[in-house]
Amino acid sequence: MVHKVLVVAAVTGVLALSACQRTTYDYSPPAPPPPQPLTPAPAGQVQSGSLPPPAGASAYPTSTYGATQPGMTDTATGQYPAAPGAPTETAGGMGNVAAPAGAVAVSNAALVGSWKVNEGGVSCDMFLTLTNLGEGLRGGTRGCTGGLSTMKSWGINGDQVVLNDANGYAIARLYKTADNRIEGTSSSGQQVVLSR
Repeated sequence: MVHKVLVVAAVTGVLALSACQRTTYDYSPPAPPPPQPLTPAPAGQVQSGSLPPPAGASAYPTSTYGATQPGMTDTATGQYPAAPGAPTETAGGMGNVAAPAGAVAVSNAALVGSWKVNEGGVSCDMFLTLTNLGEGLRGGTRGCTGGLSTMKSWGINGDQVVLNDANGYAIARLYKTADNRIEGTSSSGQQVVLSR
């Protein structure tokens, strides 16, 4: 029995000593000093002026309000710019194609949908939508090999239907000549006829 008492006393002593031991250390470095205030920037006069034209701005015809961007009508001539390198009839682009006899007024809604296209004797398909794309409406072609293969958007300028490439340059100008027929000329001079 004495042996059991000694064991219990030893265990109790060990537990008592272990309760007094510190098992964690909470060491925090001293906080850094706060940052110094910044010196205020000098307050001067605000200046204004015109910026020089962007590089390559001469690639677009100019108007009375500055450079005409692709897909926008030149305010001086009322014409869309032609694609770079395309033959031009006027300084403002490929010019307005003369309206064929019997040309009729045209609206966006009347043109939406699928069209059969003949460009210089080559047939393909064209799709016109009312989805906005830049300054025009989204459109596209399938199976075209000529200039119309680059067609990405379209718009109406007066009674003229203007087909544009991805950069907004006019690649064809057409007029509605019947309910299901539109015709005109591409920027390369090819006859273009849309029908359905």
